This record gives sequence, C-alpha cells and structure tokens, in this order.
Amino acid sequence: MSSVMLARHRQREVDITGTRPGTPGGRFMRQFWIAVHRGEDLAPGHAKPIRIMSEDYTLYRGESGRPQVMDYRCPHRGAQLHLGWVEGDAIRCLYHGWKYDCSGQCVEQPAEEPGFARKVRARAYPTGEHLGLVFAYFGEGEPPPWPPYPPPPQAGLVHVWNAETVPCNYLQCYENTADEVHVAFVHRPGGSHAKMAELPVITAEETDWGMLRYGTRKNGEVRHTLHYMPNVTRVIVPPLAGFEGVGGWQEIYFNFTPIDDESHLWLITSHIKVTGAEAGRFLAKKAEHLAKVAQAPKVMELVYEVWAGRRRLIDIEHPELAMVQDIAVQAGQGRVADRENERLGRSDAGIILWRKILGRELRAIAKGRPGKKWKTPPADVLPVIGV
Repeated sequence: MSSVMLARHRQREVDITGTRPGTPGGRFMRQFWIAVHRGEDLAPGHAKPIRIMSEDYTLYRGESGRPQVMDYRCPHRGAQLHLGWVEGDAIRCLYHGWKYDCSGQCVEQPAEEPGFARKVRARAYPTGEHLGLVFAYFGEGEPPPWPPYPPPPQAGLVHVWNAETVPCNYLQCYENTADEVHVAFVHRPGGSHAKMAELPVITAEETDWGMLRYGTRKNGEVRHTLHYMPNVTRVIVPPLAGFEGVGGWQEIYFNFTPIDDESHLWLITSHIKVTGAEAGRFLAKKAEHLAKVAQAPKVMELVYEVWAGRRRLIDIEHPELAMVQDIAVQAGQGRVADRENERLGRSDAGIILWRKILGRELRAIAKGRPGKKWKTPPADVLPVIGV
C-alpha cells in the first residue's frame, strides 16, 4: 500500500477535520493557545460574544486594557454575559447585576445574602494578547508556555489584517499554506506573487513544534515555511499589493481558527521590517490601502459572485485580491473538503505529512493513549524567503 493510500485509510479511522468538544480533534486543539479575535477590534470596556470550536464564549476587554474570555452565560439563570457591562476588569450581568472578576469569581450579588457570591464562579479561560491578536486556552490544567509562538527578532511594525470569516472547515485553508505550488496559479492574476512563479520541489519534515516545509528552486534557493501546531503558519511573502513595494517582503503569521466544523476565522498578522522614515512611509501606504478596502466590495461578496459564475476571478481587481483568490478556491472545495476522492502528488508532500501527523495524534487520543509532547516554537528557527 502506498504512503498516500495508507494515509487515506488511516484518515477514515478518525475525523481530522472536527474540533467539537469531546471529539479527538477538539481535545487535541484545546491543548494549545488559540487566536480568537483581532485585538484592535475590542475596545476597552466592551464585551462581545464569540464562537470558537463549536462553543460560545464571552470576550471582553477590561478598562485597564486586559482581554478576558469567560463563559457565555451567567451561572445564575443563563443570561448572555456580553449583554452586561464592564466595570474595571470585571463584568456585570445585565439580568440581575451579578458581577464577576477576571478570574470568574462572583464578587457581587445585589439582591442576595452576603457570602453567597463566593460560592459562585463562572469559568474564565487563560487569555493573553500577542502580535495584535487575542489568544485563549480552552483546555484543562495549566496552559502551554506564553507566548504561543515567538515574535520576529527584527525591529519593525505589526500590521493586523482585517479578520475574515470563511465558510469552510479550517483545515482546508491551513493545508493550503502547505501548498506552495498553488501560488504560481491562483495568484498569477494581479501579479503580486510574480517572483514565485517558478514551481518548487516540496519536501517537509516533522519537528517537535509542528512541521518545517521546504520549497527548493532550480537555482538552489530554498524557501522555509514554519507550520506551528495546531493551526498557525509562519512564512515570508511578497510585498502587499497596492503598497508599491513599501515595506518589502514581510513575515506573516496565519492563524486559522475554527468557529465550528464548517466555518473558521482568518486572523493574520504581518511583521513589516521598517523603522524611522520608512515606517512612516509604510503607515501612509497602509492608510491609503485601508481607505481603498473600505470603498471596495466585501471579500466574501466577490467570492459568492465568482462561485455563482457572475464574475470571473481573473477579471477582479481588489485591494485584497489575494484573499479573494484564496477563499474562492479553498472554500470552493466545499464546507468540508472531500479528501476521499483526492489524487495527491509529490507537490503535496507537506499536506500528506501534516495529515499523517494529525491523524496519528487524534488516533492516540481516541484510543486513550498519550500523544506527542509538543513544544513551544523556538525563537531561532526562522522562515526563509528562498526565491
């Protein structure tokens, strides 16, 4: 049996796409810090509902600036906590005024006997903020070391892309980041990735933090892409379209966060290696770019137009064209891609290895066996342009 056929057979034993609570995939994902929101979209003193891996939560930012993820409902009578208001770094339920500090401990119950509050607690989840994104830990016991992954070593600016809700399983888009060959075709219209038109030879190896993938060109240059467990890819990409080269090649962290098993969030951070006057030029270009994005059609509006056959993808001009292209192709595979009928080739080496690793870990969980002890990514292993 070939390695591809063996991997496909083993995938039938366990669902590698599911992340619902209690499932092998859900238990696996909950071992890690998970990006849940773009930091700049959460103002101090505000609360909102979020849905992550098929479960609902409350996310709020205290008046000190501290973000916190907590149970979706008040333990009293089940009101949605985000309907209430933030006081300091605590949140008060709108229904009967019960107040919870950021540890989840109830500290005030206006209509109850003194002493009852200390017996009531909402579950609060370890929460932090890193490179412009809010992260939470939804597992049992102590969370992994912080931060979830290392920041770039160079000085520069952090640019957090607009968050996008994508109507398909997270694994489709995560696997796409292991598919370097797609760049030469999907992103050919628009010219943003022209320097990556040459098709690489793909190889990959498992590490103690995920997977290191290589794309080797004919001239011997090798592009290194880092795939962090369980859903993050770190890579260097061409300058942003519309920035006229300002900022140069940038380092990107892609977080693909499941909302449920048929939709997920794109939470993307770019690190721009600019300082001083060049940083000012980049910020000016960024302001121009965001103004164009605000005036342009929504990304998903265009994707639906393409899917319906009313627009041709190759004719579209948009300030976030690469995002339109990627979502149209990846989510176009279906809400959950049919992996049973794929025909994988040598260029899919990274995808094959990732599925093998994920399947192995989920089978261990399903059978009650210990899985691999994954480590926090090291700071000295960096992505390489390699083109």
